[in-house]
Amino acid sequence: MWRKSHKKASVGKVVTGILVGGAVGATVGWLTAPASGEEIRRRFHGNTMSARERAETAARNIESRARDLAETVSNDNVETIRKPSTI
Repeated sequence: MWRKSHKKASVGKVVTGILVGGAVGATVGWLTAPASGEEIRRRFHGNTMSARERAETAARNIESRARDLAETVSNDNVETIRKPSTI
């Protein structure tokens, strides 16, 4: 019987510790936050937009380079075909 009540007391202490620790952690986080939630959301949105713009720019650059490379390969193939065979 002692074991059952001891286990219940241990579980109760763990649950109480988790709840108190969570409340203390949330309070400390709220009091030491460098900016308000609105400010953090605004910064996050700005960073997301700039990342999107960088990705779009990179995609355009890759597309342009691929076109240039395709044109170069095509021109080289045309020149190779036009040259008389030395065989």
